[in-house]
Amino acid sequence: MLLDPILQGGLPPGTSIALVGPPGSGKTCCSLQLALEAVNQGRDALYLSTENTPTTLIEQAQNFGIPLPKNHEKNPIQYVDAYSWRIGMQKDPYALSRISNPGNLNEVNLIITDHAKLLKPGSIIIIDSVSGLSLSAPDEQRIRTFVHSIAQRIINLGKILVLILEDEAHDSKLITNLRSLVQGSVHTKTAEDTKGALRWYLRLYSLIGVNHDTQWCEVNIGKKGLALKGGAKSE
Repeated sequence: MLLDPILQGGLPPGTSIALVGPPGSGKTCCSLQLALEAVNQGRDALYLSTENTPTTLIEQAQNFGIPLPKNHEKNPIQYVDAYSWRIGMQKDPYALSRISNPGNLNEVNLIITDHAKLLKPGSIIIIDSVSGLSLSAPDEQRIRTFVHSIAQRIINLGKILVLILEDEAHDSKLITNLRSLVQGSVHTKTAEDTKGALRWYLRLYSLIGVNHDTQWCEVNIGKKGLALKGGAKSE
């Protein structure tokens, strides 16, 4: 599994984490990989998309070798579409449901929670992204309240919550505050190697109550999607 080199056994049920990084650092692809792994383990995956249609997400995943099927009737991930309304598009064929007013964070909270109640124990819920929701609801206090509430609800349901944050879309104080509302954070970044090639890295920065490695690990693209090269470091 993607996080196995740094967290044996994966993320435990009742966990909330923030997936943090700059634009283009692989947060969405990492979260899609985590969702697919959950499904392959017999759990469910629910994915709220605020910055892409579900169709676009699946195309991106396939470009990175993440084996999501093209047939929307057989796609294993359940998508909540909070993006299509921005481009005047009707419900995406891959979407389980559609949110037409993501600025109403109470409604978003209720929709995600209601869907989450129907998922199997230990299932994963991904919000991609909190930064995207903040475009529709720019008040920082409302964002903090939303993150605190949805994290507690998903934890109480015994499921896993992954919140994606664009660290360049918010000031550092807000990022720190939002990270304090969840149990841990995973960070992503890209960096050039000595030959000038761009490399992709991930590390588990913190996770309350769980022993883990904090090294930067390189993300490799293989036959089964993304995988970490344990112990690979980046300065």
